[in-house]
Amino acid sequence: MISLIDRYLLKEVLKAMFAILLVLSLILLSNNFIKLLQEVASGDLSGDILLQALFLQMVVLLGRLIPPTFFFAVLFVIGRMYRDSEIVALESCGVGGVRVYRSLGLVLLPVAVLTGAMTLYATPWAGRLIEQIWSNQGGQAMELAGVSAGRFNEYSQGDLVLFVESIAKDERRMKNVFIQQRNNGVLSLITAQRGYQRVDQEYGGLFLVLEEGLRYEGSPGQANYRVSRFDRYGLRIKTTSSGETKMTRRALSSAALMNSPILRDRVEFQLRLSNIFALVVFALLSLPLSRTLPRQGAFGRLVLAFVLYTVYLSLQGVAENWMLKGVTPEWAGIWWVHVLLAVVALGLLLPDTQPFRRARRQLRMRWA
Repeated sequence: MISLIDRYLLKEVLKAMFAILLVLSLILLSNNFIKLLQEVASGDLSGDILLQALFLQMVVLLGRLIPPTFFFAVLFVIGRMYRDSEIVALESCGVGGVRVYRSLGLVLLPVAVLTGAMTLYATPWAGRLIEQIWSNQGGQAMELAGVSAGRFNEYSQGDLVLFVESIAKDERRMKNVFIQQRNNGVLSLITAQRGYQRVDQEYGGLFLVLEEGLRYEGSPGQANYRVSRFDRYGLRIKTTSSGETKMTRRALSSAALMNSPILRDRVEFQLRLSNIFALVVFALLSLPLSRTLPRQGAFGRLVLAFVLYTVYLSLQGVAENWMLKGVTPEWAGIWWVHVLLAVVALGLLLPDTQPFRRARRQLRMRWA
């Protein structure tokens, strides 16, 4: 049965976790949004799927953000309870550290389920969709994205210069188009009354289709100078990909990684599982690290928590490299990092246990 203390800790930790996760998500969201806008401006990504790509990238990032967010949320809540003497009041009522860990376990369970769903299922699903988007953009992205009417726009390092008098609201129909193109040292000038972009699946390429215009090719004054009039002319802008999507490791399902004969795939599977085990380790570390005095600063041990989390990430990277190089056996994998931190957490909790306090009192009485 969930008690009043359980409900109180559940409410406070989830509220702090949501606030921290919201701030971190907004920071990462803005960074990814700027990067995707640069891709759209360069023509590598269509503006129509900008929000979809942004959402999928955030799904991938959320699975990695939940463990540290949970860690610092618990530190904040338990640390505040220490500073407000709420923990002292609970201990005077017989509610010790073990009872607080039980309440944290009620918070940990739904967070662990959410983390497992995000890292084992949602992340590879989003990764597959991201790979498909970038594969499709190889042939469907607007190479001439970011065209500004009334000015000269350069592409392909100056080999293609485009001038458009006006662009329709759908950003696809152009009016009074001027193009200068240099192909294999041959200069050509094209003028047309209208133009639009189209992906041709038959010939495999992105074309700028021009209507009712003239094409000048060669150098003026030479015999090979040619002038031709056309009703419709297709200018290849980009060659499309074959349509095959090459899945990276992050897009593979967790079952495929676990059963793969490739060691690097199995390492990736362990990295996904490590997000769940990290929650348990951080829950053990949160109580001793959040222990503060009533008059101690609000961020008394947050610096130590940041250092410890940085050490955890570094050790995880070391464990990954050691497993790939065969320094550690595969059965040890990267689990030894979590075991090491769990031992550290138990060592930090040892001074608060009753046998340790009893032994310390006996030593004081003996040496008094």
